[in-house]
Amino acid sequence: MGRLYSFALHDLRVSEGRIIIQTIEKLREHFQVPLTIHLVFDVELSTQPELSLYLQDQIHAGNLEIVFHGLTHTCSKNVPKLWAVFHKYQAEYLDNDQEHREATRKTFTAIADKLNMRIGICPPCWLASRENLDFFRSLGPPYIETMLHLHYGDDNVFSPVISLGSPSRLEVFFLKILAWAICSLSCMLGMNRVRIAMHVCDLKTQDAHCFFKKRMSRLNRRGFRPVLLRELQ
Repeated sequence: MGRLYSFALHDLRVSEGRIIIQTIEKLREHFQVPLTIHLVFDVELSTQPELSLYLQDQIHAGNLEIVFHGLTHTCSKNVPKLWAVFHKYQAEYLDNDQEHREATRKTFTAIADKLNMRIGICPPCWLASRENLDFFRSLGPPYIETMLHLHYGDDNVFSPVISLGSPSRLEVFFLKILAWAICSLSCMLGMNRVRIAMHVCDLKTQDAHCFFKKRMSRLNRRGFRPVLLRELQ
């Protein structure tokens, strides 16, 4: 099977339309690896016909993969505060709300119909309640992402995440150390499946671009091969 890693951009919102196309093209040119994008479906894909056509063409050409990344990427202040320092109330599926689940089902089904395929699911911040994880399984996605694993049906693949994703310089300092450690351990301890997750807030700094490029270069030197997220199984 070999050693594989995926490169994904999180938190793009469908409402941004053409900006998403421009962002994808710039990232593909800069990193030159298969690209997975995590889309927040804050509006229906059908409201962005240019984006919809672009995504369909790129997906079916095998150049791109999209992942369902929620409807709002925000949650209420009612969720447990234990993880708040991490999720900053962006972990949408920590809320247990039946109406929200039904809205998610409707949107996810519409995406499947539009693209003629089901896509993977990654709850914002990789966090979801047990009830919502059960709900995701009922939708029949090819996989569900969590903090440490990719869940392909009954097959759970251990896959650590190399990520920054914060506008705070202090947080980024510590996140870089953690990301460097995960990359180093993956190379040294024989981990075979690694996820690299860039976030929209990382796009604003050249430093973040260089950081991720260096991590990918190291993985490449250690025999890892870049693939779309669905191919990490």
